[in-house]
Amino acid sequence: MSSPAKPWSSTAFRLALSYGGLLVLTMAIVLAVFYVQTVGVLRARMDRQAETTLRRLLDHADKYGQVALEGEIHQTLEDGVNSDTEILILMDPQGVPIMGNAAVVPQRRLTTFGIRELKVRRAGRLVVGRVAVAELPNGDFLAVGSDMQPQRDLEELVRRASLLAAFIALVMTVLGAMMFRRVVDDRALAIRNTMARVAAGDLRQRIPETGRDDEFTLLNRDINSMLDRLEQLMEGIRHVSNTIAHNLRTPLTRMTLQLRNAQQLPASEHAAALARVAVEVEELGVVFDKLLQIAEVESGTSRASFGLVDLSALLIDVAEFYEPLVDEDGGTLQVIAPDAPQAFGDGDLLANAIANLLDNAIKYGGGTPGTAHEPVRIVMRAARALQERDRGASGIEILVQDNGPGVDPQSLQKMTTRFFRARKDREGYGLGLTSVDAIVQLHGGRLEFTNLPGRGFQARIWLPEVSQMAVESTA
Repeated sequence: MSSPAKPWSSTAFRLALSYGGLLVLTMAIVLAVFYVQTVGVLRARMDRQAETTLRRLLDHADKYGQVALEGEIHQTLEDGVNSDTEILILMDPQGVPIMGNAAVVPQRRLTTFGIRELKVRRAGRLVVGRVAVAELPNGDFLAVGSDMQPQRDLEELVRRASLLAAFIALVMTVLGAMMFRRVVDDRALAIRNTMARVAAGDLRQRIPETGRDDEFTLLNRDINSMLDRLEQLMEGIRHVSNTIAHNLRTPLTRMTLQLRNAQQLPASEHAAALARVAVEVEELGVVFDKLLQIAEVESGTSRASFGLVDLSALLIDVAEFYEPLVDEDGGTLQVIAPDAPQAFGDGDLLANAIANLLDNAIKYGGGTPGTAHEPVRIVMRAARALQERDRGASGIEILVQDNGPGVDPQSLQKMTTRFFRARKDREGYGLGLTSVDAIVQLHGGRLEFTNLPGRGFQARIWLPEVSQMAVESTA
């Protein structure tokens, strides 16, 4: 599968370019502030230097007179300090230079209103100077300042450097956005190719996972988990279809034979034959009802009735319902739920799941067939699970343990398969544990079966811990 033809059609490219644009804008603002501050500092220093020199010369003139001032101006021009930029002009009231190193262009009378920029001719060149002007007691004017050209050269240098930096940053932003788009496209391409093959019918395809725990790896794991579940559901549908066809063939064939035989029987025996057929039909109805219940749970429509469920009270209610049946056979049923954990889900469905597990424990617990009778002993527990082994998440576990002989290890993985029965000598349809597994998965949990050491069997339901979001959604 190909990537988007135009870079702008890629969300990754647009996001990276937008982020890069923000960085360029930020850099431009910083450079502009730097430029303004730099120019301001240089001009302020130039103005202070002009005012300081002007005050020094004025003080010298007040103390020693006009001739001494001219000598001081001449010495200042010859001292070699700032000789390439300094401007000193002593002029008459009409602006005619008396002495100095520059002349105002055009020649005119100056005012003493603050520091300003003037065009002057200095060393044969027309330049812009920033000067401070003062009027002497005899009516002459004294202008002191600096040539602005070096500062303007520096300002131009800073401006060009800033534009070059902005241009380089812009180019790097575009290149970075294209590289980012390519990286994202490469990672997304594996997902798209896998999903395309899955859409074509190959449900065994999975997205390759890298060793890095980045966003794409986590996304790939979630998608692979979804594909695992999808493959299980499709395999379950195929299995159900085959199993239903197989399981229906026998009772339908038996009913057909019974009806045909009833045709040969006397009228007085028709009622008994029809009664037997009715029992067969009722059993088929039970099977279809259980299948419909499982399908309803797997559809997820029951999530609308989710709320906080007190598992301690739930276990006690289920135990009280089954306790007379256990006592009748001389067995024991114990409930252990010390911390009264709460789960988020449908209380009726969870009660149904626990009842199914308890029903299996009563049916298959106790002594094995052909041995001395041993009363069934059942323990039901509910407690906080500090950490789920595979997912690394905290949650709640519900355990139903009995003292039965357990299950053949090869059959443990098939316990939740539709119509599977580990013990053919006991009545049942093989749909009870399938229903439990569907309910547990609806609640985001998992169902596990284990043969206990020595003797006994355990069914474990793990449910995720109640989140704050779940609590708020029920408020």
